[in-house]
Amino acid sequence: MKTLFNPWLFFSGMLILTGFTAWASKSGGGHLVDSTCQECHLSAKVEPDKARLLVASQEKLCGGCHPKAIQMSHPSGFIPKRSLSENYPLDWKGELTCSSCHQIHGSQPGLPRSSDKGVELCHACHDEAFFTKLPELGKDKSRLVHLNVPPAASTALVLEELSRQCMECHSDKGGSAQLRVGLNSKGIMRHMENSLSHPIGKVYALAPLSGYRPVDALPKNIVLQDGKVGCVSCHEKYNKKQHGGVIVTDHDSICNACHVQ
Repeated sequence: MKTLFNPWLFFSGMLILTGFTAWASKSGGGHLVDSTCQECHLSAKVEPDKARLLVASQEKLCGGCHPKAIQMSHPSGFIPKRSLSENYPLDWKGELTCSSCHQIHGSQPGLPRSSDKGVELCHACHDEAFFTKLPELGKDKSRLVHLNVPPAASTALVLEELSRQCMECHSDKGGSAQLRVGLNSKGIMRHMENSLSHPIGKVYALAPLSGYRPVDALPKNIVLQDGKVGCVSCHEKYNKKQHGGVIVTDHDSICNACHVQ
């Protein structure tokens, strides 16, 4: 029996197959699976030689969904002065970016580009001499590159994870006075060099209404991990020039960023 070719049936089948393939590729998991290519890529048709052209910097694009990760992370968006491992490629401008360490379209938790962790991850790009120049002598180099730990539900006087990490090196048990801080049982943290005191571990939203700016009125670079005031509320963890430098805001002092005169 001779079978007649039906072009409409053929093209209908092709459309269904194409649609299924596209759906399968997006539903197969992976980062940004629910996003369109043009949300990040400049080219209407993203091909390998055009994929590098983005509508904005990677820091701005990634920060749209991960603002705290960008704020509390190893610096990116700059041209490194040292040669990096081939496992961590630079972008077409020669800059270290988010995709230097992350497979942007990967599916593994954290989207790691390699299996390096802790000290191994740091030493993939930095030699030991780099850490000896840091104030903390690289003691926290086994920490995660990102400091945005998952939020906790507790509102008790308990230090959030980021402040605990800071206190491991900056407690009053050792080191120079310039770098030491002390913490009493009421959560009052004291800078040993100048005796400046400030509570940490307190939920900012529970502060009295008078004298404090509302949470949504605080500068974006004031970090309240778990909603609490901590070391990173006033100090920068990752800074290209100064580790632990005081956060800069549009106010005349870091104090006035939260306190109303």
